[in-house]
Order: sequence, then C-alpha cells, then structure tokens
Amino acid sequence: MRSLPSGRLHRRAVAILAIALAALLAAPPAQAETIGGEQLDSVKRSVNLGPEADPLPEVWAATWLLADAETGEVLAHKGAHVQRAPASTLKTLTALTVLPQTSPDQTYVATRRATDIYGSKVGLKPGKTYTMHQLWNAVFLPSANDAAIAVAEVNGGVRTTVKQMNEVAAALGAFDTVAKNTNGLDAPGQVSSAYDLALIARAGLARDDFASYARTARAPFPNLRGKGSHTIYTTNRMLLNGWPGAIGVKTGFTSQAGRTFVGAAERKGRTLIVSLMGIKESTEGAATKLLSWGFRNADRVEPVGVLVAPTDTDLAVSSRTVPVSQDAPVDGVSEDSPSPKATAAGDLETQESSSASLLPAGAMGLIIAAALAGGVLLVRRGTSRSGRHVD
Repeated sequence: MRSLPSGRLHRRAVAILAIALAALLAAPPAQAETIGGEQLDSVKRSVNLGPEADPLPEVWAATWLLADAETGEVLAHKGAHVQRAPASTLKTLTALTVLPQTSPDQTYVATRRATDIYGSKVGLKPGKTYTMHQLWNAVFLPSANDAAIAVAEVNGGVRTTVKQMNEVAAALGAFDTVAKNTNGLDAPGQVSSAYDLALIARAGLARDDFASYARTARAPFPNLRGKGSHTIYTTNRMLLNGWPGAIGVKTGFTSQAGRTFVGAAERKGRTLIVSLMGIKESTEGAATKLLSWGFRNADRVEPVGVLVAPTDTDLAVSSRTVPVSQDAPVDGVSEDSPSPKATAAGDLETQESSSASLLPAGAMGLIIAAALAGGVLLVRRGTSRSGRHVD
C-alpha cells in the first residue's frame, strides 16, 4: 500500500484533534436539574395562583423569592437562580459558618486589618478587646465590615473562613453562591442568588443564636474611647418600625449590588422568608409587600418550587465546582444605607444571564487526550522501526 508522507500524517492527526474539539463544543451541554424545581429556572415572575388568590404585587427589584420557612415551599419568585452581587447579605453565610465554631464569650483583640476596612463599620479600636457576642451584634445590626473580619480572625483567619463559607454553601445546596470575603464588599466573582439567600437564612434561623441576633433591633457596644458603651441600631427598618411579626435577618448595599435584602416574619404560626436583590424602591416597602401577600395567599397558591434540605443536594449536583477561596482584592463601597426614593413603579425587568455551559474539565481533558492518542496511534501505525511510512 502507498505510504503517506510524514507531513500529511501529522496534518491528519491535527485534523482528528480539531474534529474532536469541534464536536465537543458543538454538542448540546448536559441539562442539569434546577435546584428546587424546574419552575425556579425562570427569570420572570412565576406563581401558581389558585382561583381565590390575589395577584402578585408589583415589586421593583431585579430578582426575589418568597418561601415558607417551615415547609421550604417557594410561593413565588422572580429570577430565583440569577446570580448577582450579594452585598452585606453575604454576612448571613459568614454567621452560619462561624457561629457553630465559636462561643459568645470568646474574646478578640482588634487588629489593623479589621479596623482599616472601609464602608460600614462599628468602629473597632486596634488593641482593644471585644467579645464575640458584641461582634455578632455589630455584624447583624449596623452591618459592620470590620466586625465581619474580626469574627473570621477568631475563626482562624479570613482565608480559612471564606473557604469554609463556600463549603457550607455547597453543603446547603446553595450552588449559586461563591464567597470571596466575609463582609460582602464587592469582589470579582463574588455572587449569590435570591434562592441561595433564602436557603441560607432558613438554615440560620433554625439556630437560636442566629435567630436572636437577626431579630435584635438595638444593642450596647463599647465606646471607641473610654470604658462606657453606646447603642448601635439595626439597618432593618422592618424591625425599627415595628412591622408586625418582623424577624429581621440582613440588609445590604454596595455600588455593584445595589440594595439587597433577606428577611423573615411570623404570623399565626407561619414564618415566611423573603429575599430580594437589585432593589429599586424602598427595601422595607418591597419586602413587606411580598410578605403581606404571602400571609394572605400562602394557602391559595401551589408552590413553584422548594428550598432544598441539605440531604437533597446530592440529587441535583451543580456543574459548577466551588473554587478554593482566595483572599480577593475588594473594591466598591459597602454601606448599608437608607433606601432612596424609587425612580419608577412596577417590576424591574431583568435580562437572563447567559454563560457558556461546558463539560467538566476532567471530561474535556479525556476527550482531548483521546483525540491526541488517536493522532499518535495513527502516526505510530504508519511508521516502521526503520522510519519508513507504511499502511
């Protein structure tokens, strides 16, 4: 049989590799199950209204979710799994991670790393000693970025705590969440979703310590100078204004995230959780509209999904691998602030976020390796020990 020149064999091997790669990229990605139910995959408002149910209120926010804390049933949502910057609502994951590993009477001596952070701060003084109880009040109430670093330092450091936060998120099934720091300051790649914020809040509220801090409206905190104390207040206006049944949880604001919120309320034995991201009206107004609707209509709608229990997460594995966290440079401003006046009424329409869906790196590597092996085999089969090319 006619021998092929060496150059043509190498070109054939390259062509095989190119065809394999093209087939890989052209093939439709495997469809991963939507965590919590297929209706939660929508980026638009989604609700299953019964015959006597009221229509959903108009809420000026990019994404949101309303769920029953006890059953986990999601009553309605908009863009539940859309990833956005979480701002200080990420501190709920910090708390859920660190609270089980520390005690309220542990002490901490403030460091420069904590005190020099920018944005919302409680005013820690370098070298001054604080208890974890005082620091948690600072984390939950004025949303203190310096206190969020402090509790991480007690827990072994920011890097260690961020790594643990991502592990906790994955264990909960909060696969939309990637933590890069402990305070929620804008950082590249740091994201969460309305679904995940509700999932984290639900897990947190199941703990007595988390729930106690979340519902606290005011608390004493040591003065920056001297031995006295002053009162710190929550940024959650539902708590401050005494909205009936308000439990609190966490507010947030950064330049990238806008206003974010996760909260809960209890009435007549039912507890509802609401989470909102990209809020463009009063945070209190947006949250209370959804909660009020939920309390009136929870028994008049069919759920659109469910907040998964940790034991359910192995049934719906995310294609995203939670990275090992690194201390990321932080930028932007993080100051939980009063809600400015809404610029318009109605729902803020969101565009569906799209990202390339690729096979896991291991599968990609196997296909590339197979293609390369095929090319090498082709060359070897066509080459004798004397170097002559034979068929």
